[in-house]
Amino acid sequence: MRPLFVAIVLITCSRFAAPQTAPPPQIARQALIEMFFGTAPNHFEKHLPDLTRSTLKKMGTANGMNALDEFSMFAAQAKAGGGKFETFETGPILLSTEDPRDETKAEISVERDDLTGDGDQIELAVHVTKNAKEELLPFVPRFTFLMVQQSDVWRLNEVDVTVKVPLADPSFLKSIEEHQRSQNEQMTIYAVQSIVGAEKQHSAAQGGYACTLPALADANKTPDHKTYLFDRQLMTGKKNGYIFAISGCDSSHYKVVAEPEVPNSGQRAFCSDEGGAIRASADGKAATCLSSGEIVQKPLAGVVGGISPAYAQPRTTQLIAPRAQDDQASSGTSIRRQRVRVSANVTQGMLLSKVQPEYPQMAKVARVQGSVVMHAVIGTDGKIQTLDVIDTPSPLLNQAALDAVKQWKYRPYLLNGSPVEVDTQMTVNFSLVAQ
Repeated sequence: MRPLFVAIVLITCSRFAAPQTAPPPQIARQALIEMFFGTAPNHFEKHLPDLTRSTLKKMGTANGMNALDEFSMFAAQAKAGGGKFETFETGPILLSTEDPRDETKAEISVERDDLTGDGDQIELAVHVTKNAKEELLPFVPRFTFLMVQQSDVWRLNEVDVTVKVPLADPSFLKSIEEHQRSQNEQMTIYAVQSIVGAEKQHSAAQGGYACTLPALADANKTPDHKTYLFDRQLMTGKKNGYIFAISGCDSSHYKVVAEPEVPNSGQRAFCSDEGGAIRASADGKAATCLSSGEIVQKPLAGVVGGISPAYAQPRTTQLIAPRAQDDQASSGTSIRRQRVRVSANVTQGMLLSKVQPEYPQMAKVARVQGSVVMHAVIGTDGKIQTLDVIDTPSPLLNQAALDAVKQWKYRPYLLNGSPVEVDTQMTVNFSLVAQ
């Protein structure tokens, strides 16, 4: 009787047990997160309309992948890009990513989530903070995603991108002015630094400083027909809203100044001399900078244009015959390294290993892209000796380009069978299409 009693009890209890509940249906916001940052093989195409999905599968790309495969790859790279990455199914923030290396944080906030019948409009905005202070972008981008429920699945039917430019907002206009001023000043510091580096090279090779910018840039004006300043725009004396000039110059001394082209613009003036320190004055006057400017960058020993001293070596340069080098070595006197100017195409063929730059998060958010051009000297061992930026679409990209290129390794360039230093240019391209 006991087994029968137990069976009756189990059957009775099962009738009164709580029914199994199905998981709650996915909301549009969850579908949007899954679509762009999910892990399932079909996380993206699952939330596309049938017609869109079939069309994208037919669209091949240059690397042989279809558009859906390529998007999935880009999404995976975004999640694996380093730093802290989080998504939120509730609350005012949809996505947050943080890079502890430069204390930059980017967030996507939910500005509006309107559910009407089978449709849901989700409006998102981008915010960037650095050092806990919000960075005001030149424009305020907003994205509205129209999600429509079809066969119990939320599908993305429309994307609306708007750019808000509050032209009458004093705070916004001030932020734009400060942003542009900061960019101009940073580029001017790079320019002054380039002139200081060019003067060092000129003095080492020619025995004295050049007293004009054209003299640094025009190879026809130097005995060895060599160019020391590669920025052609800087050679004219005007760049990024600044006027550049060399004064107080003789074979042993010089002063270089950069003064705002527009007086009382709120931009600082910058100056330097043979000591290498770069100074600035808040009143925008070159005379004040020379007399009492504060140091904004200390001299970098053995460095041209911002590469770490660990990657540079103090040197003198002069084009001399290999036999003369041997004679100097046997006599115990110092050897001056031989250096040749080589085109970028030639050095490209000498490249042995290359490190790709990391796209700065701030540059991505600001939609900055383009080519960073650098002047470089490659040593006899094939390693980068000196490096400086001579042209850039934005200072936001410069450090990433420098950090990558200083790790590149080249095959030594041989002249008459002996390795020599190479003077050349290098270019790093940043494209948002590939991000």
